[in-house]
Amino acid sequence: MTNETSYDETIHFRENLTLLINNLSETCWNNLPNKIHQKVAMVFCDDISAIISGHSDETVKKIVRKLTEHESISGTTLLNGTGAKIDKHSAVIANGTAGDWCELDGGYRHALCHGGLYCIPALIAEAEALNAQVKDVLRALLIGYEIIAKLAKCFKYENLKLHGHASLAAIGAAAAIGTLRKHTPEMVFQAVNSASTLVNPGPFDHAVKGALIRNTWPGLAASNGLWAVDWLEMGVIATENSIYQIYKDIFGASCDPETLKYNLNETWEIEASYHKEHACCQYSHSAVEAARNIIENHGVLCVSNINSATLETHWRGELLSNPSPQTTLAGKFSMEHIVATTLKHGNADTEAFNENSLFDPDIERLRKKISLITYEPELEWPNDRPARLKIELTDGKVLVNECLSAKGGPDFPFKSADIENKLRNLVVGNPSYLLEPLVNILNLRDDYLNANWKDIIQK
Repeated sequence: MTNETSYDETIHFRENLTLLINNLSETCWNNLPNKIHQKVAMVFCDDISAIISGHSDETVKKIVRKLTEHESISGTTLLNGTGAKIDKHSAVIANGTAGDWCELDGGYRHALCHGGLYCIPALIAEAEALNAQVKDVLRALLIGYEIIAKLAKCFKYENLKLHGHASLAAIGAAAAIGTLRKHTPEMVFQAVNSASTLVNPGPFDHAVKGALIRNTWPGLAASNGLWAVDWLEMGVIATENSIYQIYKDIFGASCDPETLKYNLNETWEIEASYHKEHACCQYSHSAVEAARNIIENHGVLCVSNINSATLETHWRGELLSNPSPQTTLAGKFSMEHIVATTLKHGNADTEAFNENSLFDPDIERLRKKISLITYEPELEWPNDRPARLKIELTDGKVLVNECLSAKGGPDFPFKSADIENKLRNLVVGNPSYLLEPLVNILNLRDDYLNANWKDIIQK
C-alpha cells in the first residue's frame, strides 16, 4: 500500500508540474495587470541593487579577482562597475555570490526561497548574450519565480534542514533560462528536472554558524541552472521524476502536489515576496524594528547604561542564537548581534554589520546581556515572525517595544519609491551608470522595457 501511495503521489506531482509549466508558457507580458508588472520590476531592481552592494565587499572582490583571471572581450559583464567581462558561467558565479553577501536581496514569505536571487544572476548573463529585451527578462523572472516558489511550498521539512540557496536555486535558474530561450513547456519541464540533480544539500545552519561558503551557493547554482539548459539542448537530461525523487525520497520532505496548481491563473507567487531594508536575516527584522522604535521613542541609548535585554522571538528567531559571531555572515544571523548593533548604530544597514562591528567592545558586551525567549502565544501568518524587546537600564527603567510583522512583506509592502531609495543608496561608485536605467525600469518606462539589456549593462 505504501509503494502504491508513493507511486500515485509521484504521478500526481508530475502531472501538476506539467500543468503549471504549460500554463505559464502562455503568459503574455503585455496582458498582465500593472500591479504584476510593478512587482516584477521591483524584485528585479531590488536584487540587482543587492548584487551591486555585494560586489563592494572585500571578500567578494577576492573571489571576483580569481574568477577574472581570464577576461574576455566578448564575455559577460560583471555588476561591479569595472566593465570587466568574463565567461558566462564565471560571471553568474560572481554576481550570484555577490547577490546574497550583504543580506539585502528579497525573499518569499511562504517558504524559504529567494526566488529573485535564484533567477536573476543567470538571467542577466543570458540576456546579455541573447541581446534580449528587458521586458522578456522580466517575463522570464516572473515565470522562473513562480515555478521555484511553488516547488518550495510543495516540499516541506519538519525543521530548517536545508538552505534554499543550495537546494533550490539551480531549478529557478533553469526555469528562467529555459523561458528566456523560448523553449517549449516540455523542454522547460526537462530542464528543471535536470537542474534538480545539480543542487547541493547545503545545511541551513551554515548561515547561523557564519560559514562563508554559504554565500557562494546562489552563484554556483546559477551556473548549474545554465548548464542544465545547455545540456538539455544536447540531449543530456535527467528522468521525468527527478525532482520528486530528490526532494521526497532523498531529502526527506513531505510533498503536497496540489500547491503546484493552487490559485493558478488567479494570483502570482511573486506577490508574496518581501523586500529588505535591513542587512540581516529577515527572521530578525521585527527585532530590528522593535529596537529602532525604542531608540525613536527614547533617544539613542548609551550602551553602558543597559543592564540587560530580553528578546521574545518566534521559533525561527530562536534558532538564530549566537552571542559570539566570528564572521559577517554569522553576525547577520545572530539575534544577539543584530539587536546589539542596531542599538549601538541606530540602524541595521551594511555598515552596522561590517567586520569591525563583530569585535566592537561595546557590542561584544551588549551581546552577552541579551537573552532570547519564546514569544507567546505563537501567532498566525502574517504575524508569525514577531518580536518583543525589553531593555532594563542601570537606573531601573524598563523600555519595551513590540513589532508583530516587519515592513517589506505583503502585509506591509514596500512601494516602488522605497525600492528607488534603496537603489539610490546602493547603486553608487563605479556601477552608478546603472542607476538611471534601473530607476526607469522600476518606473516601467516603455523605452527601457523595450531596450536590450546588453545596451544597458555595457554602457
